[in-house]
Amino acid sequence: MEIGIIGLGVAGISILREIENQTQKGILEDLHITVYAEKESYGTGFPYQPDDEALLINQYTETMSIDPNDPNDFLEWVRETKNLKQLYNTHLPRKLFGEYLLDKSRELIEKLNVSVIYEKVLSVKRQEDNQYEIKTKNSTNRVDCVHLSVGHLAYQDPYNLKGEEQYIYNPYPANKKLSLQKGPIAIGIVGTGLTALDTFLYIRKYYPEAKLSFLSLDGRFSSVRGHEPPIEIQAVCQERVRQLVEENQQLTLDQIKKWFEKETKDHDIDLTWIWKTLGEGTLAGLQQDLNHLEEIGKFQSLIHQMRDFYSLLWNAMPDTEKDRFLNDFGLKWSSFKAPIPQRTASLLLKSISEGEVELYSGIKSIKKVNEGFEVQINGQKTRAYDFIINATGQQMDLTKQLYLQQPLIKELVESGELTPYRYGGVLIDYPSMTAISQKGERINGLYVYGQLSSGIQYGNNNVELISKSAQYSVQDMLKNYKES
Repeated sequence: MEIGIIGLGVAGISILREIENQTQKGILEDLHITVYAEKESYGTGFPYQPDDEALLINQYTETMSIDPNDPNDFLEWVRETKNLKQLYNTHLPRKLFGEYLLDKSRELIEKLNVSVIYEKVLSVKRQEDNQYEIKTKNSTNRVDCVHLSVGHLAYQDPYNLKGEEQYIYNPYPANKKLSLQKGPIAIGIVGTGLTALDTFLYIRKYYPEAKLSFLSLDGRFSSVRGHEPPIEIQAVCQERVRQLVEENQQLTLDQIKKWFEKETKDHDIDLTWIWKTLGEGTLAGLQQDLNHLEEIGKFQSLIHQMRDFYSLLWNAMPDTEKDRFLNDFGLKWSSFKAPIPQRTASLLLKSISEGEVELYSGIKSIKKVNEGFEVQINGQKTRAYDFIINATGQQMDLTKQLYLQQPLIKELVESGELTPYRYGGVLIDYPSMTAISQKGERINGLYVYGQLSSGIQYGNNNVELISKSAQYSVQDMLKNYKES
């Protein structure tokens, strides 16, 4: 069996791991794997490629692992290879996790029958015999199945500035993309998410004389990560949800809310107060979070423990209930689910209060004017900037700005093999991770991961869930192989 894996980040490495774990020796010898990955992101993926140490993982060290069966795998790797001891409740540089991933990928490639092509895949085409033709600039191969683990989708470009001089469309890797002129230049960071905060930390470190502004629509950041105690969930029970799904029963948002309210009550969490008081993301809200690290941390720990079955809950609800959740709770839930480190929040508040950094909301337009940019802010005069850095995050809606996506994704959508999904990414059969075409057919042998699967696999933007998805897809792949 010929297997193609496109991309070697968290998902790609997890696929190799599961092939090794799930395959008997006799069958393993019949499998040949070809990995396609560009050298810059080989073995690390886009988020964890080599970069500056100022860019931190936003999760605690003890919650990061590529191995679903060993949650301490990364923590122990850091202890052994970096001789660091005090690791609990720490935020390590992102590049360290990349080194860990690269180590794991090398171990797996040594054990398996793997060829590596260090090129970008330009096209994947399904053939009449149900094989797939994979093309790069210098190679053409046929495989029996494709694991599409390309990682991040393209960045948004909300003001159509891509290609303009001194507009930095994608700020990663920061040590290459954010090479700016020294001196008192004016820099505008578009967005207030985690990418914007990475950019803030890097600019502050290397360009202290620069005048820095955050430019956004609502002026809100994420919540602050609190002190997270260990919590065991009981009321929102995975087995109970799975049983309902197996019985083809749809869940309502009200039912899930009842479970969740009981869970918070059982753990002495004042849900009404937390939802009303914390996680606002405003400057005052960030300070409020910092003042209540125990309370917000306990709540964040609870929702973190639910991560394994976000997708079960999400897919058990009809679209009308999904829409209710997104309209009523979506933004606030995302703020609690993806918090920022305490040190970053404190530094941000200090920098803004002392006038080193400005925060503007209500951005109306950004235009290229002569050697710089003109930003129109609602109710204010226009402001001028020498550089604009785009930190708006990825374009998850593939019905918008498809031209920004890499050629492979664009081709698969335009050919009908991938179906843009209303909640982001593309339509897949979950949990097998198999693509569903625009004709509504399940495309056996075409597996989809990461942000491409985010609309169905809700909340999959953490390492553990992306890694775990490979367990299901490889199981499906091997089942099909044995039946063929």
